[in-house]
Formats: sequence, C-alpha cells, structure tokens
Amino acid sequence: MNPVLLPGLRYPRLWMGAGLLLAGVIALLSLLPNKDLPDVHVWDKLKHTLAYVALAFWFGSVVVRRDYFWLGLIVVAFGGAIELLQAQVGRDAEWGDLLADGIGTTIGLLLASTVLGRWAHWLESWLPGRRA
Repeated sequence: MNPVLLPGLRYPRLWMGAGLLLAGVIALLSLLPNKDLPDVHVWDKLKHTLAYVALAFWFGSVVVRRDYFWLGLIVVAFGGAIELLQAQVGRDAEWGDLLADGIGTTIGLLLASTVLGRWAHWLESWLPGRRA
C-alpha cells in the first residue's frame, strides 16, 4: 500500500493531530453564535478563504501530492458540512461561503505544492529525535 503521508516525516502523528485540531477550531468558530465571536472587521468571505487556505496548506504539506485531489474534496466537503450545520444552529448557511472555502482550499494546495510546503521537513530538522 502506498503511503498517504509524506514518507520522510518523523512526526506524522503530530502533524496530523495538529491539523485535526486546526479543523476543530475552524468548526468551532464556524458554529458558535455570532454574538459569542470577537468582532473582527474583515469581510466574511475573506475569513472563510483564509481559514481554508490554512487548512488545505497544512494538510497539503504532509500528504503526498498524488492525493491532493482527494484532500481537496475532503476539505471542501468539510466546509459544506459546516454550512449545513450552521443552518441547524441559527447561523446563516451561504453558497458564497462554500465558494470561498473552495477558493481557499485551491490556494492552500497550490501553496503546499511549492517550496513553502516543506515546512514540516524544515521544522523536523530542528527538532530532537530519530532521523529519517
């Protein structure tokens, strides 16, 4: 079986766990009532785009490139699930938000495919532990 995570990573569970934590934070912030969120004067669609850039970049940096298509689908489906849940918790579910999530996912995966996507390898070279 071919690996899904980059084979050279020493701490793949750490990177996946931190990525899942990031996804959890995005979900929490997306599902909290608006009154409980800090008043950040940024366009709503930009917030969606930036959140999904971060999420897709994080996972795109630790997953093998051949799985980017599936990763992109999973991240956008995550955004779609949040939109459906928002309608159940009194928040507005919008197609525009899902479009912003998709744009952010695309940008994040494109960034992960550049040299910037090697951040986990660079960081691991500074961390103690076994060498790959």
